[in-house]
Amino acid sequence: MDNKALWLNGPGQKPHVGPAPYPDPGEGQLLIRTKAVAVQPGEWKIQEGMIPIQLTYPTIIGLSLSGVVEKIGPGVTRFSPGDRIASNSAGILRDDARFGAYQRFALVPQDLTSKIGETPFEDAAALSTAYGPMSALFLHLGLQRPLMRSEALARGEKVLIWGVSSSFGAISAQIASMAGYIVVGVAAARHAELATTVGVAHFANRTSPSIIQDLVALGPFKAVLAAADSAEDQVKIGEVLAAQGGGHFLSTAGVRVGVRLPDGVTGSFRQFLDDYLDPRLKGFTEWAWWEFLEGAFAINSLKTIPLEVMGGLSKTTEAWHLLQQSKVNGKRLIILPELD
Repeated sequence: MDNKALWLNGPGQKPHVGPAPYPDPGEGQLLIRTKAVAVQPGEWKIQEGMIPIQLTYPTIIGLSLSGVVEKIGPGVTRFSPGDRIASNSAGILRDDARFGAYQRFALVPQDLTSKIGETPFEDAAALSTAYGPMSALFLHLGLQRPLMRSEALARGEKVLIWGVSSSFGAISAQIASMAGYIVVGVAAARHAELATTVGVAHFANRTSPSIIQDLVALGPFKAVLAAADSAEDQVKIGEVLAAQGGGHFLSTAGVRVGVRLPDGVTGSFRQFLDDYLDPRLKGFTEWAWWEFLEGAFAINSLKTIPLEVMGGLSKTTEAWHLLQQSKVNGKRLIILPELD
């Protein structure tokens, strides 16, 4: 069958859409007919050479996708041809173009794949990025996992999620709420209504002059996750934590250059995808993809922020450009490879 992909020729060089090999799945792998790809904020930085990942060019990138199983490799027991799935290909970390999501046919590992039932492919691709929030909340911030098939245990503890209108923030809020935590969400005032749909119990306007005092009054917080934050935001997070006696926050961007945090306050960054490739965390990986996410798809318990379909593979660079210019707010961009 004919395959087509968005090829990256090198850092800073213009990508192009062209023919690609039709890959054959190996041990524990699936060949997917890609239906939708969720555009990731870090991808434009990879294309521009701003993220120091060693890649062999030309290559195909892209991580979060949904589609239909075309073929299974040896050792695959949970999936069959024709299954509707969502997955993370881990392609960037593998430095293997066959695993890049931006192509009509891509390889994915069965360990990082969920059946999606009747969930629309666009929604499933966007929600497959839940691997990041799950890693952040349960592995790095030490929260207790949710119980999928029963009522959430009300823990009475609060979790602060800064940037709750981002895809990462919105999914994090829902999962933390499912786990029984009281979610305090921070975003621009125009996203207050969105916040109520993703499990936020208390909303705070990030641009309010009283944001620090507002959050201090709502605290203390069991955990603090900065899902989308600027240097100015991190200074405010630092002041909130200092007011509750110190603490730590996890940021998807890491502590920004030039930010000085108060004594007793620390911030950190983690590469969440690494957790799912660590053999020591095999049990967590299987829970995340085969139990939690698959269960969420089955009962439609996770919602995505509004989606915008950009078009086919040739629209990917336009989507990256919008992200680079910070023109994507409160929505998620989707690419449909079969349109090219």
